[in-house]
Amino acid sequence: MLLLVLISAAFILGYTVRKPPSAQPAGHSGSVLSPNSPIETSRVNAIVLAARKVAPAVTSISVIQTRYYRSSPFMGDDVFERFFKDFFPPRVYKQEVQSLGSGFIISPEGYVLTNEHVVRGAQEIKVTLPDRREFDARVVGKDEALDVALLKMDSNDLPVAPLGDSDNLIIGEWAIAIGNPFGYLLLDPQPSVTAGVISALYRQIKPTSRQGANYRDMIQTDAAINPGNSGGPLVNAEGEVIGINTFIFTAGGGSEGIGFAIPINAARKVARELIDHGEVRGAWLGLDVQELTPELRERMGERDGVLITEVEEGSSAERSGLRRGDLVIQVNARRIMGLDDWEAANSSVLVGEKVRVTVLRDNEIFEFELTAEATPETSAPRSERFGLTVQNTTPYLRTKFKLRSTKGVVVVEVEAGSDGETAGVEVGDVILSLNNEEIQDIEDFERTQDRPEKGKLSLLVDRRGTRLYLSFTSMW
Repeated sequence: MLLLVLISAAFILGYTVRKPPSAQPAGHSGSVLSPNSPIETSRVNAIVLAARKVAPAVTSISVIQTRYYRSSPFMGDDVFERFFKDFFPPRVYKQEVQSLGSGFIISPEGYVLTNEHVVRGAQEIKVTLPDRREFDARVVGKDEALDVALLKMDSNDLPVAPLGDSDNLIIGEWAIAIGNPFGYLLLDPQPSVTAGVISALYRQIKPTSRQGANYRDMIQTDAAINPGNSGGPLVNAEGEVIGINTFIFTAGGGSEGIGFAIPINAARKVARELIDHGEVRGAWLGLDVQELTPELRERMGERDGVLITEVEEGSSAERSGLRRGDLVIQVNARRIMGLDDWEAANSSVLVGEKVRVTVLRDNEIFEFELTAEATPETSAPRSERFGLTVQNTTPYLRTKFKLRSTKGVVVVEVEAGSDGETAGVEVGDVILSLNNEEIQDIEDFERTQDRPEKGKLSLLVDRRGTRLYLSFTSMW
């Protein structure tokens, strides 16, 4: 039986039920026992204490977004649409929609961490605290690749969720998911709590056409994660945030015990970068690597790793002494088996960080220390078409977008409401062909512009290692 596995990346976490206001005074814990009674005291375990410690800083996030749609009077009939499109062109329109998510406050000054996909395309953001206070919020910055966004509310002296250490987790230890399911659909803004364990660490999630991020080194948990709390905190038994709840694997739309969270150590570094610089500056080590082929692996003595294919002149990699042909076997003491491990080890490296790279050279092992630098500005030529701005696949762009393709053109901008956006093209996609004609560089991409034919066009793109076809009707 074919199991359809969907990634639910918009709403996550349990349900909460409260008594009518007349039966439960404000601020009541829900218990009818005296707080000092022996029974009540015995019920207050580590999970209860952890939830009480973090819950005041967990927020409900309501977002008004603008989405673009394309309609045709021919209901998808390609023949009629192609024949009459000059007289009845497709109409692109926009619509405001409301979406929900969760977040948590990380500083008294009103900084809130959440998922980038929760606030993507936001025109208006409302943040509600458990004490019913509501604030307008703005996006300070975001990292689409990591799926982290930082919001700012204009307030002071707010409750703060203490942050833990996601590099010190143990498989099997308690994991507590907290969030605001269904947000404004429930009258009570109190967050709900579910508990489980850390099921696995360092999970790499295979990209799909619907994914906008590279999910690497994810924390897996079986704490029930249901519609409504993308962006909420995953907490340990000490009441410290260890991750940001992000999505689930499910066949039926509900929790099936397979949820994933972004490690808080990676998110914390992004937050600091956004506060200090307003953006996540691209980090550049100055080298390119490739997967080992069977022939190369045999020459390397059946070792694992990635092979350095290029060391940029004047880069930190060159200054450290790395060379083309070195086999990278560890990064910061983490074993490198292949490209996935290499990309995961470098995915959260920020400008100014020290990176220890261990290589095999002439059957000897050497260790080098590099300093991640800001990615150099590129002067590579650009081309615009279908509302897409593209460039050739330079080493800089391969690093910035974590690309594996060396051919094709990279999409660096997508115009809102354009043919390209309607077709589903995203920034970071590599266009490999247009109407089944290979695109190796900008010259190939521009050459097809001179052709007079109109109609349905198809693009073959590489999106984070997955190839897919996208189609749309061109009016040029």
